[in-house]
Amino acid sequence: MSLIFALFIGLAIGSFLNVLIVRIPKSENIAFPPSHCPKCGNALKWWHNIPLVSWLLLQGKCAYCKSPISRIYPTVELITGLIFALLAMKLGLGAEWFVTSLIFSLLLALSIIDFKYYAVPDSLNFTALGLALLAPLFMLGWDLALGEPKSFSFYQDMLLLKFKDAAIMALSFFVLGFAVKKIIKKDALGEADIIIAATMGALLGFPLVLIAIYVSAIMAIVPALFARNHMVPFVPFLALGTWIVYIFSDQFIKWWGMIYA
Repeated sequence: MSLIFALFIGLAIGSFLNVLIVRIPKSENIAFPPSHCPKCGNALKWWHNIPLVSWLLLQGKCAYCKSPISRIYPTVELITGLIFALLAMKLGLGAEWFVTSLIFSLLLALSIIDFKYYAVPDSLNFTALGLALLAPLFMLGWDLALGEPKSFSFYQDMLLLKFKDAAIMALSFFVLGFAVKKIIKKDALGEADIIIAATMGALLGFPLVLIAIYVSAIMAIVPALFARNHMVPFVPFLALGTWIVYIFSDQFIKWWGMIYA
């Protein structure tokens, strides 16, 4: 039941992600006007907005003008649902699960926007970073509500560690970007990449964040070779690398220990 609950929550969050993905790059209000067909402009009824189900029942077409509805909408909803469900399997339901799921959901939205617009909205990027940094406070609130708080120093130490790891990664990416720019005479890493790196540091910690950077770079090599002079968005690869390492964190830690034993 917990996995089904997590899946449904994820599907609902995914539906909202679609609004963010469509409206934020256009500087539109995310609340008004209400959901509507971009082709005919008709406002959608609530039963037109049931995550995943409505798209299937409507056969991927607007209920009014029958214009095709992009497959990206149900895809985002499904992926977000799976994010919440898989993290529930790993972490169990609780504050850490919910906050971590939100972070990865935001990384998904940032990845799609980066692919489509070659842009990374600061509003979403900083929200993901803020959640990653302040996760211990949400965990404290959850544990207090359950009447099972750990010692205050536990949450304090976790909070300080997240800020330290985020700062190290942000500074490292800044220095790397500055050095590469001096060598190749053009920007290689932008402000958005620095913020993503900080989020990765806060979320994964060391040494997992280093492994995630390596995994991300390996995945980005092939597209970069084929793209040649064309821009290749790096945020999606950073997000995917972070997800892979987070989900299989125990195995990666084991391999790290074997290598450096």
